[in-house]
Amino acid sequence: MKVKIFKIGLMAALLYAVPATAQRFHCPSDTARAMEIIREFSRPGGDPGEITGAIASKLVGVPYVSVTKEDSLGVAEIRLDGFDEFSFVNMVAALAKTATSPGHSRPKDLEIMLNRLTFRRGEPDGFPTRMVYGGDWVVDNRSRGNIKELTEDYSAHFKTKSLEWVGRHREEYAALKDSATYERQKMVELGYRTFKIPHMKRESTEWKQIAPEIREGDLIMLLTPQPDKDIWEMGYVVKRADGLHFIHASERDGKVVEEPEVLGRYIKRHSKEVYGWRWIRIL
Repeated sequence: MKVKIFKIGLMAALLYAVPATAQRFHCPSDTARAMEIIREFSRPGGDPGEITGAIASKLVGVPYVSVTKEDSLGVAEIRLDGFDEFSFVNMVAALAKTATSPGHSRPKDLEIMLNRLTFRRGEPDGFPTRMVYGGDWVVDNRSRGNIKELTEDYSAHFKTKSLEWVGRHREEYAALKDSATYERQKMVELGYRTFKIPHMKRESTEWKQIAPEIREGDLIMLLTPQPDKDIWEMGYVVKRADGLHFIHASERDGKVVEEPEVLGRYIKRHSKEVYGWRWIRIL
């Protein structure tokens, strides 16, 4: 009898634990809103890059939440109630790519697309498979046809870095409290020693030459001079009457914002924080 009770209790515990580790949907209202956006921008067979800017605009004002740092399980949730830099970029791209996929789109399709963008090789296997550096994200998603990088088409500038900021700031990441997860993350970062990062220079003369070629919905990664990380801010471009503007999840402002000044001026004003930028198109 005791054995039977133990088995029942064990089964109940396992069933209770599964949603916590397998959950991909933050809440019904977020999922419903995500599907509304997909239906609004539905263009089966269309170009996702043409709608990323408009989708990003719809999310202006959403609070900044440290999604990546708070992720203890290595899960990309479908949530629209809060973003950090990477979760914002991934969610907008996932919504655009799902809206332009052939056939009828379901929440499961959005989940699959979000995983493809968020995790290395599109295969979630704990936090260390979550891409937390721009360089890693670009190389992996480009190899699988999710994006096109235009930086190297217009610039021959490179900077070499060792990307190890996350591992060196273990205390800031919930998942890295676990020693095994931390060791896996450190092993991943060993592969990012002497990582070559292409970039456009921030100087206004080069910006004036390139700006006409940038499309609404293109992704811009602003690069930090810090020695062990690559991204300062990242977001999507939208075209307004006075030029190109930048929409991103801003920790400084505590929400998703569209910067009021044109992007070239914004980059120039933050010359101490930005040494250059990468230019990417969602495919």
